[in-house]
Amino acid sequence: MDHKAQSNSNNLFRKLGIFIAIGICVHILFVLYTTDREMLQTVKTLHLRYIFLIMVLMAIPWLGYAFRVWFWSKFFGEKIGYLDCLKIVVTAEVASALSPTAVGGAPVKAALLLNRGFMAKNVGFLLTYGMIEDLVFYTLGLILSTFFSEALVMKVAHSVGNFVHVNIIPLAILIFLVGLYLFLYYNKKLPKFFKLGNYLPKTYYARFYKFKSNLLASLTEMKSAFGMALKHGKWRMFFSFSILLLQWLSKFTVLLVLLHAFHIDFDVIQVYVRQWFVYITMLFIPTPGASGGAEASFLLIFGHSIPSKLSYLVVSMWRFFTYYYVLISALVIYLGISYRDQISK
Repeated sequence: MDHKAQSNSNNLFRKLGIFIAIGICVHILFVLYTTDREMLQTVKTLHLRYIFLIMVLMAIPWLGYAFRVWFWSKFFGEKIGYLDCLKIVVTAEVASALSPTAVGGAPVKAALLLNRGFMAKNVGFLLTYGMIEDLVFYTLGLILSTFFSEALVMKVAHSVGNFVHVNIIPLAILIFLVGLYLFLYYNKKLPKFFKLGNYLPKTYYARFYKFKSNLLASLTEMKSAFGMALKHGKWRMFFSFSILLLQWLSKFTVLLVLLHAFHIDFDVIQVYVRQWFVYITMLFIPTPGASGGAEASFLLIFGHSIPSKLSYLVVSMWRFFTYYYVLISALVIYLGISYRDQISK
């Protein structure tokens, strides 16, 4: 990584440190406000063995994601080590956590891969194929939710319908503002203050748009990359998607560990399927990392399955380990690999 890219990454992680500090403070205040003192004593049942298990489970998504990038990079002959893939994944995921869930860290990931000397067609394949895998995953989640939890789907649909009915005027205003934003954006009349690119490191944003223009000029080459993968990498596609499922399985298992630690009865299949639905709804929440909306979605979908006195404590612990702990881990991993790079020079 060149000096300028390194500087931009450092700026991104400095923002992360501030975001984590504010987020954790708000999180602690939320727990103290919503949970009575007696219930807070329940946290003592979360022994170190449970915390260690959760830490292991939350490491698997990092390791799996980095492996998939390295796996496909090797297939296309790109020269990159696994630890460098891990560093790229961590940086991209941090950008994703600091932006709306549906936006993700694609601009940063593309910029970092291009900075490593990747061909535009291969970067295009990695991003596009990753989106295809995610689409298949979420579609599978919707199907399983409908099959195993039809009542849940109807409940969520009914709740959304009620919400729309009660908030029809604010929603209409929101739709109008979004439409106006898109109109101004596509007609290049959007004020600079409202441009999302101003909130990402400039080098990442510039490189991403350079990548987009190069990619549009070489769509045939990217199609050839997909053709090559379909012809010679079918087993890689299957293996890559299996790793993706393992990543999500480990993330979903965190809630099972918490429920077991707090001695709450649960149906294993329902816990997995309902979390799938939670993460699908998070895609439509426009706040960074789906903050606020993720907790509301969790309580809507799991509220009646968890004792009311413990519900806010459980959602807080679940959110901490699947979001804030991930950001803290990202910071540690990034600094560790950066230190290794400095020593090796």
